[in-house]
Amino acid sequence: MIRRIIVMLVIAIASRAARADGIAVGLFAPSSPFAGTAARVEFANRLARAVGAAVGKPGIGRVYGKASDFASAFKKGEVQVAVVDATYLAAIGGGNVVAVGARSGDTSVGWVLVARGAASVLELRGKTVLVPSVGGRESEFVRNALYGGELAKDFFRAIEAAPDAASALTSLGLGKADAAVVPAGVSPPSGTQVIATFAPVSLPVVVVTGVDDATRAKIVAAVVAFEGDAAIGGFRAGGADGVKALARRFAPGERRGPMALPDVRIGLGELLAGRGFAIPRADLKTLIAPAE
Repeated sequence: MIRRIIVMLVIAIASRAARADGIAVGLFAPSSPFAGTAARVEFANRLARAVGAAVGKPGIGRVYGKASDFASAFKKGEVQVAVVDATYLAAIGGGNVVAVGARSGDTSVGWVLVARGAASVLELRGKTVLVPSVGGRESEFVRNALYGGELAKDFFRAIEAAPDAASALTSLGLGKADAAVVPAGVSPPSGTQVIATFAPVSLPVVVVTGVDDATRAKIVAAVVAFEGDAAIGGFRAGGADGVKALARRFAPGERRGPMALPDVRIGLGELLAGRGFAIPRADLKTLIAPAE
């Protein structure tokens, strides 16, 4: 028991020292197609070293597998630079976005619905769908942000969070779910197929907090110059507009019933029907003025 307390104290002291003397880069991007946890750790560490070198402090890379863990660390100030899914950031209300990820020249990617034993979404009524974690708002992301509110709240039996896109597809391949919503460009598991495509969504974005303006500028320069990997090839400055646009899509669209308008097109025949018209004959002599 005493040994455990000592270990916890050492970790706490080290964490405070890291916040004071270093700069931490946290990665929470479950939708990005990293090859595995090791690849995520390597990406975070390399980016942390680049950012640390730019600001003259040791860079510390951290990877988060749960939205709650990332949110807690970010709130406590344990992360100064975060690479986070745009879907998650839009769901929680945004942040100080300074850059957006890029892959093959694009800063956004379309999403797809992959299903087993179904040819259309209508055949998935009452089924279970998996989606990479959106911090508890997976249902709104699928029904509103992707489907535009066209599906009823009880259309699917459940919309559940998966640790990441690869896990969602693996579970689908093992028959643990009926469908999965993931970014495009993935290979569907055997026995499944893509049955729907959706509008593009921003790639992960970079959020900076707890630093002064001069340090923020150095961080942005380092991030933009960074060369990533196949999952996130690099970053471009900006990206806040994409998150804001996605956040608006989370809200259910206003649906109005059809308006009943009278048909105001009236034909000539309808005007003349049932009516008689006659021009009385006049005496032409009355129309001629007498000569003087």
